[in-house]
Amino acid sequence: MGSFAYWVLMIAIGAFIGGMTNFIAIVMLFRPYEPLYVLGRRLPFTPGLIPKRRRELAEQLGKTVAEHLVTPEGLRRKLTAPAFAAEVAEQGRTWLKRWLSRQETPLQWLERLGVPSPAERLGEWAAGQADRAYERWAEAWRRRPIRDWLPPEWKETMEARLEGLAHYLADRVLEYMQSEEGKQQLAGMIRRFFQERGMMGGVLQMLLGNVQLVDKAQVELGKFLRHAGTREALARLLFAEWNKWMDTPLEAVEEMIGRQRVHEAVRTVARRFVLESGWLHRPIAELIAPYEQRLFQQLVPQATETALRLLSGQIEAMVARLGLEDIVREQVESFSLRRLEEIVLSIARRELSMITYLGALLGGLIGAVQGAIGLWL
Repeated sequence: MGSFAYWVLMIAIGAFIGGMTNFIAIVMLFRPYEPLYVLGRRLPFTPGLIPKRRRELAEQLGKTVAEHLVTPEGLRRKLTAPAFAAEVAEQGRTWLKRWLSRQETPLQWLERLGVPSPAERLGEWAAGQADRAYERWAEAWRRRPIRDWLPPEWKETMEARLEGLAHYLADRVLEYMQSEEGKQQLAGMIRRFFQERGMMGGVLQMLLGNVQLVDKAQVELGKFLRHAGTREALARLLFAEWNKWMDTPLEAVEEMIGRQRVHEAVRTVARRFVLESGWLHRPIAELIAPYEQRLFQQLVPQATETALRLLSGQIEAMVARLGLEDIVREQVESFSLRRLEEIVLSIARRELSMITYLGALLGGLIGAVQGAIGLWL
């Protein structure tokens, strides 16, 4: 019985020594936080390993994160992954729907962004943009005829309506000539005709009678304007003038109107569209309602894909500018030693406990062997 008790005691002592040795070694990783001195001499193994090597640990963690964990290649794979792009697009849709649900108008949105007098500033901005856009366009087409830049469907539409325009003009002239004002105008023309012929004209006017002559002229003029040949000739005349106009360069049209007046007209139209069309006071959700489905189903995913592609193309430069190694190093160095100890223990507490138990197990085994040898001897 005494031999068995001796053997058990040896196991217990070995286990205690092994467990305590490992426990003390683990504690000495962090403790003490500061060096300890006795009689002016620093005690060995103070401070603990991690406090003593804190700067080196921070630098090594920074290098590890920058070179092996958060790398440009890994970030690019994440950014270009279809699942990640779909997730970002869905978040974009959610944010956009929430923003549109506020029923905010463009004017309110600009005011919230701090833009002073947004309507006037936006009107001036639109006028300037329209003016520059027109000048860029005119610079390319100024010396070329109108037919070169006028859309083909516009030309076809105008040419198809020239015959109708000829009938319209003839009908309006006929209507005017048959009115009382037109009759007086015709009478005045006849009177001036005879007056310009001197005495002989006056005699002819007395013989023919001005009133009867006006009535006859009205009838004949009406026949002339109703005649199909007249209207065909008028249509041919309009078509010829239209072709002349089509061969006119834009530069000539600008000179005819005045280039400055053209620019002012462009600016005025753009400014009026902003200030008088009323869209600044309508909710943004209402303005984009006709395009909502296309916006959510096509534009948001396309914009997300484009943004992620551009971001992935610049990832090396961004990572270099961020300086992940320095960020991690500075962050680790800013931790208090107690906080650093809590972080390590929160990650490896179970493993460190197992090391203590392993030390006790090995110590117990050594104690058992020693006890057995002692009993044998």
